[in-house]
Parts: sequence; C-alpha cells; structure tokens
Amino acid sequence: MRILHLDSGPAWRGGQQQLHYLIGGLKRQGIQQFLAARKGSPLATRAAELEVPVRALSLSSEWNLVSLASVARLVGRFRPHLLHAHDSRTLGLAVLLKTLGWGGGVVAARRVAFSIRGNPWWKFKYGRQTSRVIAVSRYIRDLLIEEGLEPGQVEVVYDGVDAEAAPLPEQRSSARRRLGVADGEFLIGCVGHLTPEKGHALLIRGFSEILRTHPESRLAVVGEGPLRAELERLIRQTGLQGRAVLTGFVPDLDGILPGFDLLVHPSLAEGLGSVLLQAMSRQVPLCASRTGGIPEAVIDGETGFLFSPGSPDALVRSVLRARSHPGLARRQAERAAARVRSAFSVERMVAETRRVYSDILNL
Repeated sequence: MRILHLDSGPAWRGGQQQLHYLIGGLKRQGIQQFLAARKGSPLATRAAELEVPVRALSLSSEWNLVSLASVARLVGRFRPHLLHAHDSRTLGLAVLLKTLGWGGGVVAARRVAFSIRGNPWWKFKYGRQTSRVIAVSRYIRDLLIEEGLEPGQVEVVYDGVDAEAAPLPEQRSSARRRLGVADGEFLIGCVGHLTPEKGHALLIRGFSEILRTHPESRLAVVGEGPLRAELERLIRQTGLQGRAVLTGFVPDLDGILPGFDLLVHPSLAEGLGSVLLQAMSRQVPLCASRTGGIPEAVIDGETGFLFSPGSPDALVRSVLRARSHPGLARRQAERAAARVRSAFSVERMVAETRRVYSDILNL
C-alpha cells in the first residue's frame, strides 16, 4: 500500500498535527508514504521528523496548473495507490488528476463545520471521483450527508491524541513562569487560530465580568491569525491590559497547558476541537461551547462544562461554576483523561484510517 498525502495548510493547526501523527503511525506499520506539503509551512519544516519522503510545493490554489503539474510528477514517480487530500484545496488537485486519467483512489479529509456548498465546484470535488470522505466527527458526517453526499461515502474517524499522565508540579511552575503568571493567580487559557468562528471576542468580553468577582484571574489567548489586531484593540477598549494577553502562536502546547487552571473554548463552529482532546489528556479542567462535534468529545457534567455557543452570559456562568467547584472540575478532568485514552488515542485514529484505505483498495 502506497499513500501520497497532500496538505496545503500554511500554519500548524489541528489538521497538521493529526497528519503528523498519522504518517508516523502508518510508517511504524510499514506503509509506504510520500508527503506533499505547503512550501514554507511548519509541516514542511517539521517533515524531517517523519522520516518519509517530502516535497514542499506551492499548493496555492486547487486550480493552479503549476501545483497540478508538480503533484502529477509526484504521482508518476511514487505511483501511489491512494491520494489522501487533507484539505479542500488539495482535494481539488487530486480530483483533477483523477479526471485526467489517474487510476488510483482519492480520500478526502473533512474537519471544518462549514458547508461544502460554499464552493461552486463541490459536486465535482466530492462526487464519484472521491472514493471516501473521512469526517472528524458524527456532526460533520451528518452535515455532509444533509448536503448531498451518500451515507456510504462518509466515514467518521475521530482525532487522536498522544495521551500522557497528569502534568508534574514542576511542569506547572515552568509553564506559569513562561506565561508570566503568579502562583496565586487563576489562569484561564484559550487556544485556537484567531478567526471569527473561534469566538475569542466573546471570551474577552466575558472575562471582564469574571474579573468583577474573581479579580485574581488572568487570561492567556494562545494562537495567531487575522483577528489579532482586532482582539488587541478589544483588550484595550475593555481595560484588560495586564490581565489578558495574546501570546501568539505556541508550537509546543505541552509546554504551557500544565499552567492553565481552566481551558475555555468558546468556538461558534467546530468540527471536533483537537485542542480539547489535548487538554483533556493533560487533565486540564475545561469549559467549551456546545456546538458542532464538541459534545462528542466533552460530556457535559462528566468530563467538562458545556455552555450555549455565542452567549457571553452562558460562558461566564460556566466559568464561574468551574471556579466555585474546584473539586468537581478536578474529578471531571480525571475522567476526561481516561476518556481520551479509551476513545481518542492516536493508535485508534491510525487503525481506523488504515481500515478506510483497505476498504477502498479491497485489501
């Protein structure tokens, strides 16, 4: 079995982390793989860790003839049985190759909670040229079927996380020093790309209310993206300088997650929420919006607190509940870690993805 992975992501986000896990897991099973990644991307830079052949390409557009020719040359050289397109842009390239006569199978990954009908070529991309679509949650699967895909075409494979034991005290101290947080302060963390659907503005506004009753609280928003300048203005407008900080992109989340007293994930639209799984595996108590595939990962009242998406009042109530019941939050975090180990392991994700490959190839 030979797999050519295609990923045009310019940043390191959940999809790139999952692809990194997948390639490593399949390599350990002896699967031959080749990776085509966006030139200059963190994935292309970190590709040396994977010990598989890697080609950095422009991959700037699904209809870019230079990118199409580059991928076609890779296909001719590597002769893969399957192309696994890990985003919409590279799916367009894969389907074009299929249309032009390449005889292998095409697998599409779908992680985002956006309509595929927003692309005028959606029928062409997700039609019969695509052998299977791997959805990151049941929510995404149901959304794709509602929009016209055949049920048998869509498979659910949850993200995997490299689960570890709870952070050691020295890891917590190091993470808090790195974030500039004192021992007596309660640190609320939020991790995600700074885009509108992640709901950061909602959290910053809600944080003003949290400070009224818990002035020792601090907020660290971890991530980079197009909304950074707008969120910085919002922090100034709400007078939160010195209490709320935008850290920028942090490549090693395990270096800061142990410092969080609570992770808040205010997303307005979410396929699953891979950062939630990572926080759960590190026994970080969490509050998250009840949207998309998040309730499939976080069980309200058992492994975390869920609140209505888009409601600052609901967010504040959820955070204050977690603050007022630290024992309950801690027990939920312990159950969350156990749930991740049983249902969201990297090994399971790799095995289920390989099963999809085998079904397509009749192996």
